[in-house]
Amino acid sequence: MPHIIIEYPEQAMKGVDIPTVLKTARDAVVDSGLYKLSQIKTRAYAFGVHTYADGTEPYIHIQARICSGRDENNRNRMSQVILSGVKALELPVSVITVEVVDMDRASYAR
Repeated sequence: MPHIIIEYPEQAMKGVDIPTVLKTARDAVVDSGLYKLSQIKTRAYAFGVHTYADGTEPYIHIQARICSGRDENNRNRMSQVILSGVKALELPVSVITVEVVDMDRASYAR
């Protein structure tokens, strides 16, 4: 069920294999036991223009969208396993952030 969406700076990530970054985030969630491989969707979007603090240091933001109802410990664990997995890649960015977002279960359809 989770949708893992990675936003990254196009210029800073030239030469980085983005499918590997997606696979790393996905595999971290699978390895944690939170979700099965067959449940996870991933995608990535490059951005061209950005700011960070008072400059243009590159950063990555990862959003994990899940159906509502998971407790705080579960959501925190999800963000931590994704962050740990992606940080291990030592990507050319200043910071990596992860946000777990609840999708309203009543209005989610597939």
